[in-house]
Amino acid sequence: MVAGKRLKEARKNANLTQVELANMLGIKAAEISQYESDKRTPRWPVFRKMLDILDITADEVLGREIVVQDDEEYKVRLSKEDLKILSCIKDNPKLYKALLKHPKRNIQLISTNLKKLIPEIEG
Repeated sequence: MVAGKRLKEARKNANLTQVELANMLGIKAAEISQYESDKRTPRWPVFRKMLDILDITADEVLGREIVVQDDEEYKVRLSKEDLKILSCIKDNPKLYKALLKHPKRNIQLISTNLKKLIPEIEG
């Protein structure tokens, strides 16, 4: 999970140390460290106060910070990681065109070949 990584990034963007944030929340700095390393999940009151202090939303922490809306009035939420992958695909014109033409078939082909190259990939 990358929620801890996002909390750490938000804390640093707010120019706060773990100790400073912990003092503001009335908890120990060790707890902040555990949250940022995904070893522990904050209790709801602490999490809500942390979001206010860091000026972020729960959606941002969970990786749902980007909303794409098109003319047909539907929304898709994308994490920064998802957007990064899509940008890389878009930067490869041949792959992008192939995926547009036959998305399911080509994703299956890519998946099958990746399993051969990287056996630990499942799915």
